[in-house]
Order: sequence, then C-alpha cells, then structure tokens
Amino acid sequence: MDDIMKFAIIGLGNHAINRVMPAIASSGNTIGAIYSRNHEKASKESEKYGAEPFTNLESLFRKGDFESVYISSPNFLHFEHAKMSLEKGKNVLLEKQMTLSSEDAEKLVYMAKEKKLTLSVGFHMRFHPAVQELREMVQNSSLGQITYVSGIWGGLSVNRAKDPDREWWDDPSKVGGGSVMGTGVHVIDTVNFILGKHPQTVSCMKKPDDSVVEDTFALLADYNGTIASIVSSRSMKNPRNDLVISGTGNTVVASGLFGTTVDCKLTGPEGMLIKQYSSLNMYQEEILSFARKCGGKDEIIASGEDGATVVKIVNSAMESQKKGSIVNVN
Repeated sequence: MDDIMKFAIIGLGNHAINRVMPAIASSGNTIGAIYSRNHEKASKESEKYGAEPFTNLESLFRKGDFESVYISSPNFLHFEHAKMSLEKGKNVLLEKQMTLSSEDAEKLVYMAKEKKLTLSVGFHMRFHPAVQELREMVQNSSLGQITYVSGIWGGLSVNRAKDPDREWWDDPSKVGGGSVMGTGVHVIDTVNFILGKHPQTVSCMKKPDDSVVEDTFALLADYNGTIASIVSSRSMKNPRNDLVISGTGNTVVASGLFGTTVDCKLTGPEGMLIKQYSSLNMYQEEILSFARKCGGKDEIIASGEDGATVVKIVNSAMESQKKGSIVNVN
C-alpha cells in the first residue's frame, strides 16, 4: 500500500483511543510512539499497538520512531504540541478545535508552510459520503442557487466532570467553549466544505449566555447571499442531527448526518429517497487522506488554513454574542 506512515500519538482521550488510533491501525498505518502524562494509560495503549510509551515530550521526539504526529490533547495544549511537532520536522494531524486563538492558528499555518510540512485538522465529517454528494450537488448547481443551509449536531451530555481526564472540558481557559467545541465546529466546517467558502458575517446566541462553556450554541452566518443556521448542543435528548440545503432548484435533507458513524438517508421533496449510506469508517478515510496528502497528493482533508478559518468563525461568533450584534469574520 502506498503512503504508509508511522504515527506518534500525543494525548489519550476517548476520541483517540476509541476512534482514531484503531483507524490508524485498520488503515494499514502504524503507531510508533504514544505520549500521555498518565504512564499507566500510555503503557496500556502502547502494548496494543507495539508502540513505545512516553511521559516526556522531549524524550518522545528524541527517541521515538515516527514521521507524523496525531495530536488529541486538550484544546489549550494544541498550539504548544503542534508547534513542537512542526519544529521537530513532523507532519501534524491536529484535532479540532485547532487552537483557541486565531493568532496561534495562523502561526501554525505559517510554520508548516515554511517547513514544507503537512498540517491537517480532524474534521471527519468531510469523509461522510453524503457530505461529498451534497458538495457535488452544490458545485454542479443541481440545487440551483443555494438560499439556505441548516445544520444541527446535538446530544445529551451528563456527568462530564466525573472523569478526571475530561475535567478540562468544563474549564473555560482550557476548552474555549462548550458544545461548539465538541460538535459545533464540525457543523461549521461541513457547511464551509459543502459551500466551498466561508461566511463574511455572523450573529450568535448561546445559553447560558454568561458562560464561556455554553450548553447550546446557535449561529446565523451569511455566506455571500446564502444564509446558514448552525446549532450545537449538549442538552438535547435524541435530537435530529440533520443537514438541510435549500436552493432555487430543489431542497435536500441529509437525515441523521452528523455523528461519528455513517447511517444517513439523503431525501428530496416529500421525503423521496435519493440515497442511503452506511458502513463506512470516516476516521479511517481521514487517516488515509492525511497519509496521501503527506505524500504530496491533493486531498479533501481539512488543511491548516481550513482549521484556522473555523477558529476565526468561532471567535467572531463569541464576539457577536457579547456585543449583541452582527460581526464581520476577521
């Protein structure tokens, strides 16, 4: 198989352990080194993949055997860990949210370009076949001029602070937001990807409105004439996580699109079935795309620039909510 590489893992959250690391292995790539401050966890996961465990980052880069780094540490550490990886000459696949500040995101993009390294961001929804179908529909104008897009990814999250490894998710200085950081950024990037552009202005509401770590986030965005409604929440039981795209030619609905697995129906007017999707590992596709991109191929995986754009949109949304007015994305 072409474009096979060996990864180092920085950060052992549930997402890395349950989804991305198995996807690295199933894609034919390998894991050579694993870093965590928790020695027991690093040793346990390293044994699964034949990797070397590390609890010190300098030792990881000095002794570890790998070409690329997958970073799944807490949000506030993303910049530090990605910067160190790029400085050591490693390609980087960085989990969302890319960084907490736009300035840090732009620094990483610049550094990767200067060093001719690949910097990508883990927006797995780009690899959902329905998302790719919708992108094609928009690009070939089969829906006419796109008027309105609506996307929601909600869920019910309870007892978050009981897991010590997840306590940072409720620390404003470490996470930078609530539901928007967990799922909202995926909806934002998906809409950007499908439309092939990013919004010029945004207006935001969130609840609680006086908390950085919100439970529900709602964004209205103007994509140069196309209005998008983007919602995320961790206070919804059994929500319909759909994406709706309406144009002058037709309206289509991707039912149950947003999630970690592919189980979705694409329907047209009056519920007419267009296509049904299932049984595809988006994380495996993401890893394969990243490996090919590191090999010089043109790929749909989110670039550092794409990740930095989402950071700008989120930060502009937060500014809009504070001001109570529409804000330019800058």
